Amino acid sequence: MLNWRKKLKNEQGSVTIEFLGIMPFMLLVAVIMWQLVVTVHGAVLIQSAANEAGKIYSITKDKSEASAAAQNIISTGSGYLTFQSAPITGDKNYTAKVNAQIRFVFLPKKYFGSPSYSFSSTAKGRVIE
Repeated sequence: MLNWRKKLKNEQGSVTIEFLGIMPFMLLVAVIMWQLVVTVHGAVLIQSAANEAGKIYSITKDKSEASAAAQNIISTGSGYLTFQSAPITGDKNYTAKVNAQIRFVFLPKKYFGSPSYSFSSTAKGRVIE
């Protein structure tokens, strides 16, 4: 009986058990932080694409060339960005809007398909004459 009491009071290995208990939460926090970084990077790229589309349109007045420039910038998104459209409205004063999809990077395609969410950004300006 005395031997069991000594073993129950012995705390060797308790740190390992506590670490194994907290590890899933730490991994979840890391995954959420990584998705946040991907989202911010995607938002910056989409805004850059809108600015570039506006710049190209203000110089050339060619909507297809401006849309192609926006699509080129979105394609640098390492596969987690998908270009949707880049409509430009207005003639002298224009609004360039870029629509794209940002993919959830840690959800496996095998089980979830390709889950993503829409994001858009606009740039306004004036055509150079």
